[in-house]
Amino acid sequence: DADKNINYSPLSLYYALSLAASGAKNETEAQLLDLLGISDAQTLSEQCGNLYRILYSDNKIGKLKIANSIWLDNDMNGKQIVFSDDFVKQAAKNFYASSYSVDFSNAETAKAMADWISANTNGTLSPTFESGRDQILAILNTVYFYDQWINRFNKSKTAKDVFYLSDGSDVKCDFMNQTFSSAGFTKGKGFTRAALGLKNAGQMVFILPDEGVSPYELLLSPEQMRETFEGGEGFCGEVVWKIPKFSFSSKLELTDALKKLGISPAFTKDADFSGITGHQPVFITDVRQETHISIDENGEEASSFTQINYSGSALPEGRAEMILNRPFIYGIVTENGSLLFVGVCENPAE
Repeated sequence: DADKNINYSPLSLYYALSLAASGAKNETEAQLLDLLGISDAQTLSEQCGNLYRILYSDNKIGKLKIANSIWLDNDMNGKQIVFSDDFVKQAAKNFYASSYSVDFSNAETAKAMADWISANTNGTLSPTFESGRDQILAILNTVYFYDQWINRFNKSKTAKDVFYLSDGSDVKCDFMNQTFSSAGFTKGKGFTRAALGLKNAGQMVFILPDEGVSPYELLLSPEQMRETFEGGEGFCGEVVWKIPKFSFSSKLELTDALKKLGISPAFTKDADFSGITGHQPVFITDVRQETHISIDENGEEASSFTQINYSGSALPEGRAEMILNRPFIYGIVTENGSLLFVGVCENPAE
């Protein structure tokens, strides 16, 4: 309930947490596996590898590039730290992770990590990092996505109009316009949902809350969110699209959210990541994610990084007006249903 533009990548966080879980033991491992929905670490690692190979694409039309890296400092205030070879090897095998031996007290390490993220997100993200004498490990994941609409928007039909903000004020922004005489849409309790197809078989889903309904009412719980993205009654008819062009970035601190989801020892000195560092006690200090998303007449581009320190036609059935001139929800979904990005556009002019 941020009341501002927010973009989040479930996929990026899942990969980063999965890599961390692969080196966890006992209760720390059990809590992470429970959150990630997998019974054992070996299956988790193998399935992350399988999903990577299913999702990864890099062609002339679009890209979905996932990258992982681990950054290891084998010296903490003069004390030698030995990292598990098994952890590093399985990170490379199943997560395609590159590994780097670094000195976290050196400012050059922060720059190298930022450069790695920028290179793997096509320059859309350039985060800043703090150097830390006590830090010995960082896990980074990036997801970069670019694709084109199957039916591009005609730029000559793009026009300025009013977008109404949550606080009652309004802003002017460019809206893309397009009408399909026969297309699918869904009506649910409090919302209308429709999607635009992408050339690499994915789609961008748009959810327009009914007048007087806040986007956050549709995202209140996992069950409500599933209903918002997957529930409702399907129809086929005329769909009128009016979508604001937008481009924004988000910064999310996810530690407190993960604690509320049941991850506790991992953030304390009782953490057990002995599968990474052996007998050297380590714990997660923070989990953060930065994302960027933009859409225009051609398609959309989105990127993220998560850091853990440490189609037929039918008879028309009505009409849907996807006039996105008030705060709305969106999601980018792959052909197999994986949710890459999800967000709320509160103000496309920001």
